[in-house]
Amino acid sequence: MTVKVEIKSKLNQKISKAVDLYDMKTAGYLNKVANMYRNYILISMQQTPKDGKTYKRGGKVHIASTKDNPPAIDTGRLSNSFYVVPATKSRNYSTVETKVKYANILEQSFARGGLQRPFMGKESRAFKQTERYANAKYKDISIGKTKILWAFILLIYSQRFILS
Repeated sequence: MTVKVEIKSKLNQKISKAVDLYDMKTAGYLNKVANMYRNYILISMQQTPKDGKTYKRGGKVHIASTKDNPPAIDTGRLSNSFYVVPATKSRNYSTVETKVKYANILEQSFARGGLQRPFMGKESRAFKQTERYANAKYKDISIGKTKILWAFILLIYSQRFILS
């Protein structure tokens, strides 16, 4: 006589669900941070000191910002061009991007041939504010009632040249 006992576990299924939930919560967190970064960029451009050159364009007077301050909004082309590429379950990062070609010239230092108007680089107020926000916000990631006690927060600034 043979007795066969089969024990089935749903542990792998439960682990898989927990990992999926964690991935979804993490993507949500990353997207919140990216949206805040975009907002901080826009706020810094709206609140920049307008104490630079004054000039007329199309019948309107524009006062530019000065070195080491974010660019002052003129036509709104740059400020309206920022968009978030969201994180997903399979893409574990989100980005804030613009395809406006002159953005790089505004951001770069004088030494690199730019106008030194930091608005999204590591030296910008928006980047520093986002770092603080991200490092405070990661504590909100949870699975059920369990809070995630650690997270690796890496805010990276990288420039990509978009040719069109």
